[in-house]
Amino acid sequence: MDRTNLLLFISCFIIHLFISCLASNLPNITTDQSALVVFKSQFKHDHSNVLARNWSSDTPICSWIGVTCSTRHQRVAATNISNMDLSGIIPPELGNLSFLVSLDMSGNKLHGDLPKELAKLKRLKFIGFSFNRFSGKIPSFFEAMPNLQQLRLRNCSFTGSIPPSLSNISKLEDLELTYNSLEGTIPVEIGNLGSLKNLWLRGNKLSGSIPVSIFNVSTMESVDFTYNSLSGNLPANMCRNLPSLKYFSVYSNQLYGQIPSTIDECSLLQDLELEYNQFNGPVPKQIGNLSRLVRLYLGNNNFKGILLNFFSLFYITRKIHVHYTWVSYHSK
Repeated sequence: MDRTNLLLFISCFIIHLFISCLASNLPNITTDQSALVVFKSQFKHDHSNVLARNWSSDTPICSWIGVTCSTRHQRVAATNISNMDLSGIIPPELGNLSFLVSLDMSGNKLHGDLPKELAKLKRLKFIGFSFNRFSGKIPSFFEAMPNLQQLRLRNCSFTGSIPPSLSNISKLEDLELTYNSLEGTIPVEIGNLGSLKNLWLRGNKLSGSIPVSIFNVSTMESVDFTYNSLSGNLPANMCRNLPSLKYFSVYSNQLYGQIPSTIDECSLLQDLELEYNQFNGPVPKQIGNLSRLVRLYLGNNNFKGILLNFFSLFYITRKIHVHYTWVSYHSK
């Protein structure tokens, strides 16, 4: 073998060796299994003992309870261990599940901080952490998940304010932060979420006015700000850019001013809950144009004028649940 051929052979051998080493270090199904085994080891107890028995190296990971693998890549694509009475922390190794699309751990007793390594899960579309016992603030790393569509953080014991960085999740459709201990104002930046359909902030300690930008998200279907300390009034043209709105609740806040007379522009509205605020003025007759309305809660406000009889007849005929008992009406 001459010198040229020898050098060529050595070069090819080195390249082949490099590629082999590189391939051996790439994440694979073994990486996924190791991450879930570490996760299982964090559980302080498992009353049902399902995962303790089932998540075993003796069985293929794709057959584990709560684990779904993708057909194409044979990698873990979904993990659903909701409502299994698990107690423990989420380890950083979970960030190694690089093909994960759906992660549901709701209804357990998980605690501690959410590890920043979860930001590596770029394929995630669904996160369900509701009904756990996490601590601290809502992490800002969710913005690093470009495909995230649903973020469910109900009853997670989070404190602090709503991070404006959530507005960078451009594909986000559902944002559920209900029943935490969140304070401060609703970030104006939330109005930049052009795909948002459901915004649920019920049961927190939020204050300040509702950002006008939220009323410009044309995809919005459901808005729930119930049980907060929001103040200010509703924009006069609040429905102009909300053609898909079906549910709107600001029940039990500190809002004031009049119900917009353009309320009937929310033509798909089914549920309008304005009870326990400080709204005043007349109840606009345009509410009668909302042909799909099934619930109307107006009680415990400061409305003035006479409630027209045709409202009652109109709603009763359509079998609508109207609650305006204890509305303060003062004719002038």
